[in-house]
Amino acid sequence: MLIKKYTIYVYFIASKPLLLGVLSLLVLLLSYPIFTIHTDSTGEGWLPKNSNKLRIKNLYQKKFGSDETLIIYLTFPDTTSKSYRIETLKKINDSLTKNIYGIEHVFSKYSIEQLKGLLGKKYAEKIESVYFNNNDTTGEIIFLKQRLGKEIIKERGFLLDSIRKTLSGITPQSVKVNISGQGIVFDEINRLITTDSVKLFIICFFIIILLLWWQVKSKKYLLLSLGLVLFTMLPSLSLFGWLHVPFNMITMTVPLLFAINFSSYAVHIITKESNNTHRYIAKKVPPVFTSALASIIGFGSLSVSNIKIISQFGILSSLGIFTGLAVLFLIGIPLAVRLVKKNIHVEKKIPISYFLENYYHKLNYKISLFLVFLSLIMVGISIDIAPTISVDTNMIHFMKPNNPVRQSINYIQKHYGDANTIMMLAQKTDSSKLSNKDLRKIHKVCQQMNKLSFVRNVADYKLWFPAIAKLSLINSYASKALSNGFLTKDRKYSKLSFNIPTGTVHEMKLMLNKINQITEKELKGTSIKISPAGFLPLYIEQIDTIVQGMMSGLALAVVLILIVMIVLVRDIKLGIITIIVTMLPLFILAIIMKIFAISFDVGTAIIFSVVIGMIADDALHIIWSYKQTLKNNKQQSTIAIFSISVRKIIYPCIVTSIMFSIGFSVLIFSKISIVENFGILSAATIILAWISDFLIFPALLSILYPIKTE
Repeated sequence: MLIKKYTIYVYFIASKPLLLGVLSLLVLLLSYPIFTIHTDSTGEGWLPKNSNKLRIKNLYQKKFGSDETLIIYLTFPDTTSKSYRIETLKKINDSLTKNIYGIEHVFSKYSIEQLKGLLGKKYAEKIESVYFNNNDTTGEIIFLKQRLGKEIIKERGFLLDSIRKTLSGITPQSVKVNISGQGIVFDEINRLITTDSVKLFIICFFIIILLLWWQVKSKKYLLLSLGLVLFTMLPSLSLFGWLHVPFNMITMTVPLLFAINFSSYAVHIITKESNNTHRYIAKKVPPVFTSALASIIGFGSLSVSNIKIISQFGILSSLGIFTGLAVLFLIGIPLAVRLVKKNIHVEKKIPISYFLENYYHKLNYKISLFLVFLSLIMVGISIDIAPTISVDTNMIHFMKPNNPVRQSINYIQKHYGDANTIMMLAQKTDSSKLSNKDLRKIHKVCQQMNKLSFVRNVADYKLWFPAIAKLSLINSYASKALSNGFLTKDRKYSKLSFNIPTGTVHEMKLMLNKINQITEKELKGTSIKISPAGFLPLYIEQIDTIVQGMMSGLALAVVLILIVMIVLVRDIKLGIITIIVTMLPLFILAIIMKIFAISFDVGTAIIFSVVIGMIADDALHIIWSYKQTLKNNKQQSTIAIFSISVRKIIYPCIVTSIMFSIGFSVLIFSKISIVENFGILSAATIILAWISDFLIFPALLSILYPIKTE
């Protein structure tokens, strides 16, 4: 009934070129927010929603300002004297303090030297050993507290440029300079995203043009196909603006996904097997609609993620596919009916056709049983090893080994022992003031933390109290500023900080767990609570949340896609076969991840939900063609019917599969490692899906529908 009504619509619109033009203009006008696409300027999208750690982070920023510490590491030649290094630090301190507004406070050995006369040599050396004791005796460290800004990511780029320019003007060429901080990696990744997204999209689109030409073999149809792809992409990409979704490391893949999906739809629409409009629509619309619906469900399952950028990616992608499909059905198909004639390449013999026909001819019950048994073994192996796949990810590994920022952090790690400053917030559970006894208790916790081999630079209020007391005698303003840096004026909140090495999420999680064990043991029976604040605890929670959300989202997507397939195919057994064939590549993907030691991270964790709709594309076209062939060939064997149905769709399916796999393969040229892994694994899944569709599918059919189909 719906097909008949839609056919009437297509007949009417196709015969009214003026109306087609008006609809096209309306789509273009509604796409204007495409010009408002912006990058993430705050980084809040990475943070888990409704997180207690996020609440603590925000509370820390409210009480003590920015929780991001930038650190400058200076490596001097071995022959350099201490006095020369101190003089260089003085120049840097003065220049950064006077010339860069984004820096709130500069702290180095020079700061300690200034206080030596006041504090005494012994106490000054104690402070110095806490902050500046490092593996490299020729190295000097400068801590920079940056001002808290609303758009800290956008501001950080300018701040780092200013720091580097200032340092280049006053630092001797013989001194090696490295800068570290929690936001440095994200700043570099955002920079790479900008260059990657344009380059990869151009490469992908060029490949799509070649594949479309291979399919249509006509300049007219090539231009029409490209026109359909671009025309459907414009309103879909405008959703970036409509939904105010920023361009980031995850959403940068959305234009590629749209280009790949809409190109595959265009291939099927341009490939006409009949000049009869009703037959053409009945053949093309249901599988294209079902395939798009599977993609919408797959992408949509990510919208329930507790990580904002993942949920934004899911919402944007699913709504984008829906929008593009709507434009395709409202304008694209009427254009194809008006301009495209029967395509002679639909049943063109290509080498793979001969291979498949020979394979189907030899396929019998025993071979089918063996293939299904082999598939079950793969599923069993996957289920067994999936829980052992690492969910660790080292943040600096987002960048490739030759990246200067990664090399800099690796250098810091090797020569200075750490590259992460962690802040902790201390408070009373009853919201009362922290007494001197409480502060001494917190200091005892710090002393116990300092005994851990991986911890360095543990600093709290009590460490600085002698300096605060002596400084109050000569400069009350400076004394209060120093005091307020560790204890709020109302004495309800105090802070402490320490440094730990960079590592995988699992490694850093173990470090924080050991620190939490110490704080809980030392503070047992008291009303004092010490909580880790800042980015790192959130980052650890983020990875756990992503993996958990991936599993629940994938389960939801599989159930919904199974229901859709059964309803649209109208055959429970065929629907179950289709979902099995669709899921098999995902099981094998888990084995590939284990073999090549690829971890679940912010990129790879979303692959399953992203590709599940795409790998269902060929399966849906096969099953639809199989059902139509079955109507006129009921007395033939199942394999014979399958062979006939495949013959009609193999050419466009080959093109779309190549389009998907090559489109994803383009991502291997990304300068971001997790995007590269995303591309490799997605392309591998598409290839596995093709094998599953055309080799395993008929084996399952021959077992469940033996010999004759009644």
